[in-house]
Amino acid sequence: MRNWTEKKFQKTAQEIPRSTSYFSRQWKNILLEQKLHNLRENPPNDDVVFGHGEAAKKVDDEPRKERKTFELTFDYSVTLNTARLIKNSSTLSAIKRATTKKCKEELSDVACKLKNNQLIPERLPNYCPRKGSISGSSLGCFHDNNQSRLLSSYGVKLPGLTIQKCVDLCTQSAFMYAGTHNGKECYCGNKKPSLEHLLTRTYCSVACDGQSSQTCGGVDSTEIFDSGVPTRDSAKLRDPIINGTAKIAFILTLNGRALRQVTRLLRVIYRPHHVYLIHVDSRQDFLFRSLLQLELKYPNIRLTRKRQSSIWGGASLLDVLLQSMEQLLEVDSQWQFVFNLSESDFPLRSIESLEALLAANPGRNFLKSHGRQTRQFIHKQGLDRVFHQCESRMWRVGDRVLPAGIRIDGGSDWVGLARSVVEFVTSPTHRNDPLLRGLKELYRYTLLPAESFFHVLILNSKFCESYADNNLRMTLWRRSQGCLCQHRHVVDWCGCSPMVFRTTDWTHLTSVMAKSTVFFARKFEAAIDQSIMNRLEEQLTNSSLNYPGLDSYWESAYHRADLIPKTNHALLAVSLSLSKHAISLLLQNSVVECSGLRPSRIVSITSYFRHDHYLGDLIHFEVDENNVEFETLVKPLTKTIHFMNSPRILSTLQVGSDFDPKEQVLRNRLGVLSSTSKPVVIFKWTGHVNSTTAQLSHLIWFDPDDHVRAVHHVNLTDASKMNNQMLEIDTPLKPGVWLIAVVYDGKKIAMTEFLIVPQIADENLQFDEKMNELQKIWENYLPVDAKSKNNRREKALLMKNDISTYLEKTTAEYYAIQDICYTGHPPQCATIQLHDWQSCSNTDWSSFSQDPKSKLS
Repeated sequence: MRNWTEKKFQKTAQEIPRSTSYFSRQWKNILLEQKLHNLRENPPNDDVVFGHGEAAKKVDDEPRKERKTFELTFDYSVTLNTARLIKNSSTLSAIKRATTKKCKEELSDVACKLKNNQLIPERLPNYCPRKGSISGSSLGCFHDNNQSRLLSSYGVKLPGLTIQKCVDLCTQSAFMYAGTHNGKECYCGNKKPSLEHLLTRTYCSVACDGQSSQTCGGVDSTEIFDSGVPTRDSAKLRDPIINGTAKIAFILTLNGRALRQVTRLLRVIYRPHHVYLIHVDSRQDFLFRSLLQLELKYPNIRLTRKRQSSIWGGASLLDVLLQSMEQLLEVDSQWQFVFNLSESDFPLRSIESLEALLAANPGRNFLKSHGRQTRQFIHKQGLDRVFHQCESRMWRVGDRVLPAGIRIDGGSDWVGLARSVVEFVTSPTHRNDPLLRGLKELYRYTLLPAESFFHVLILNSKFCESYADNNLRMTLWRRSQGCLCQHRHVVDWCGCSPMVFRTTDWTHLTSVMAKSTVFFARKFEAAIDQSIMNRLEEQLTNSSLNYPGLDSYWESAYHRADLIPKTNHALLAVSLSLSKHAISLLLQNSVVECSGLRPSRIVSITSYFRHDHYLGDLIHFEVDENNVEFETLVKPLTKTIHFMNSPRILSTLQVGSDFDPKEQVLRNRLGVLSSTSKPVVIFKWTGHVNSTTAQLSHLIWFDPDDHVRAVHHVNLTDASKMNNQMLEIDTPLKPGVWLIAVVYDGKKIAMTEFLIVPQIADENLQFDEKMNELQKIWENYLPVDAKSKNNRREKALLMKNDISTYLEKTTAEYYAIQDICYTGHPPQCATIQLHDWQSCSNTDWSSFSQDPKSKLS
């Protein structure tokens, strides 16, 4: 073994590039030392080779068949200190996955500070003691055992136990009493022990595991201490004052493109005497640009220019709130409370009724606690982990111990705060306050920081008695749907999100309103269910709504003025082809030549909904004739076939992208896919499955060359659930028409097809041309009729020779032109047959039609 290891060590040394720099020499020594240690402890089997890049092929002189190679790569830009953290898998994973040098260096720096205990404070002060109590004071030694535990709320074995550790643990969880038992055990509770169990101190003589000079209870006895923490109960809210008033500042933190939902929210909550500050995510040009005009009309509405990328769970969410609060103090000196809202919020009661409640409760702070055991909350919330935000992602760096001495709490990040707290948090005067400064350091590296920062600050400060355990909000939680890790693309964590309210939730919504003090609810999304918002507004105004366009909703998908996000060229190519098709249909019966109506540029694309159903996208485009523009309504066509000679056990089969597993909808509504897209097929069973037959079906993906690209084996599940399966292949998708066949019990029961839009840039991509080993097994499920085969060959040839013509012909098969209208003045050639043309403002479907519910007036 020794000779083998030494030989292996020599090989390993040759694998690392030589360098004359001190850093590289030290780095090399660390890697060699670690790899030698690993090889000695875990010598590989004969069929396994460890190596660095190509060096893995040189370990043995004689190559072996079926050899497995594991790549062990290192990033030499990582600092020396990070190299010493090589055993921290979270750190290494984050650094490896980060793409920019800046982010890698930041992660490295955070990891080093964490390792050296320089990242967060070890202890913070608590300025909210329980009256008449002294933290850490002993109540005495009490008879106690497993059969009748005096402090039964929480207990744990703590290696290295000291009295202070136990008191700190119970303080953190807001328990009033802490007890040490048998040298290693700590118990917490809120019930003061009866003196009938009191023993002499000699019964509590077992030395503490972490400090032998202290005693930590006995075998059947516990020494109990006062933690000094106040009771968990908060003072009740006073009843609203009739006609009472309070000036409110609203912070709207907005994301997405739901402009009309935002303006509708503003219309309902707007009052001239309140203040409104809007923060739009830095990646949302359209929303920011569209809302800027409000500043010109309304002096009490401001858009902050200090914009950040407010990703789910990001540290930037707290930064946004603190910066917005600081700006509000500069903008207006009279407001008394601040509430934060999002584009997904909607009021349940009038703003006047909220003012009446606030007038009766001056100085109160409205926050909602988690309602769980604190230890469970800390773990599920990830508060005991270190996260760092860069590259618009929250990276998990490692584990940490929270500062001792303070109570930890949290829950919702939607809060209502008194001005006094906002002034304390943002004023330079209090910048060096030990508690405030320490919490800001702590939450700089915390996931979902706004969900607990204000809770912890208020409960441990002079404001603790102002805490009201009610944030005046209502949310709809369904853990089975809301906790599906749908945010993994932006955070190294599996979090939960509330559901969107739908009309079917009306009874639940109104019942909560009847028995709870709530003024706002979330989430609402007009693109999913606008009807419930209409009912709420009718209830708010105590009137029947009769707006034009009340049951319609429009949401932007693209605008040519957008700088961010990057232009989707496949979407524009399809939209231009559909615009040409719409014009050709408009002119097919015209006796007048209209040569100037050739579509030239896409202006915008808007998704259109009516009665809570998606009816298509509106493509607004320019033509060659000056000052003439059109808008056409197009709708994707279903390309799914259910075979008659097979059991009808599948009710839904559709391909798209951007699937939302929580709401079970495809967010890419128009369904345009390119070579770099990640297609997902969604499917739903009918519930008519015979339990005596097979419970497994197969999804076979065929590319435009009829090659099998993937086969997924899926179980037949509950008919109420929408299932999804993503096509996960490493290479770009070949342009053209793809097929998916669904096979059950040996029979093809359904088939659908989808288009990967060809683009000029595809010529630079490398497509997988290899034949899948499963080809022979599954190719029998391809269409066998000659017409289908010839059609696919002809399309492939046309795409190769003329992409533009191919798109114009193919998109006509995948989309239907529903209607078309002109904006502004009609085209010149329309004057003779004006009755054949319609103005967009006179329709009920165009994005230019009336929509007073979404206009702030």
